[in-house]
Amino acid sequence: MKFYKRVDLKNIKVLSFDLDNTLYDCQSVIDAAEIWFAKYLCQRYGLGLQYESLEFWQKVKQSCIFEKPNLKNDVTYSRIVSLVKAFELLKLPLKGGFEEATELVNIFIDKRSDGKVDKSVYNLLEKLRQKYPLISISNGNLNTDKLNLTEYFEYDLRPNLEGILCKPNSPIFEKAASLMHVRADQILHIGDDPYTDVYGAVLSHFKTVWYYKGYNGICPDERYLQAIHDIQIDDIFELEPLLLD
Repeated sequence: MKFYKRVDLKNIKVLSFDLDNTLYDCQSVIDAAEIWFAKYLCQRYGLGLQYESLEFWQKVKQSCIFEKPNLKNDVTYSRIVSLVKAFELLKLPLKGGFEEATELVNIFIDKRSDGKVDKSVYNLLEKLRQKYPLISISNGNLNTDKLNLTEYFEYDLRPNLEGILCKPNSPIFEKAASLMHVRADQILHIGDDPYTDVYGAVLSHFKTVWYYKGYNGICPDERYLQAIHDIQIDDIFELEPLLLD
């Protein structure tokens, strides 16, 4: 554990958590879900084997976001839009339109939520919520019910197309402070990403814990690493002595 700023933890009233790769490791699960979903679409709609590759689906999604950049603020809706577009390009428009695409995306979300949260993480959350209200702030579309995480959080905040921009933008953090009726600097945000979590939280005047898991250069601009977090941990269980002792 390392401290980079002087922070009075007695002033903290609320803890906010990122979900993916903070409370559980998700990347391998999501990668497997993407591959499975492409094969599922091919089998369900009788598409050629070439469409089992992720390249086609990813290119369509990227083009949709390029045309409508705001779609990046809602990963679920952007996938729905891109599926509708993809099948139009394949000359096989979905008969059910957006409704059918939504059904398909829900199937994907269920598959990408096949991760595993360690029992000790549940125990940690239970201990923390005895002292602090907990909320989650995530850009992803994890189904928290499937991983039995919902009960631990008073609010589960996700970005949308109605003004709650994705992390690192401030609106989603500001929404959290408003819902919890506290000042921004009374919330301690815990997350693994130096761009979406650390930079976003610092920008919004939250106190921050960077859960360092071997940074691999996710953020688009290295200058965001200059947004200094308050505390760095290398193990999620360091939160217990930090916040409960």
